[in-house]
Amino acid sequence: MNMNILRYGHDSFGERVVNGASWELLPVAFWTGVAVIVAHLVYRAFSRRRARKGGG
Repeated sequence: MNMNILRYGHDSFGERVVNGASWELLPVAFWTGVAVIVAHLVYRAFSRRRARKGGG
């Protein structure tokens, strides 16, 4: 399997230019965002619990 991260094309002068990112990366970006949100919620829950106990 060949996964190209960036898509390339040519401009009017024949130079190679970047057209954009590959759609194959969309699930990676989505799950990375979900992981960041979950990690933030877990951190917030533990930090609030410590603050209630007076430990932090």
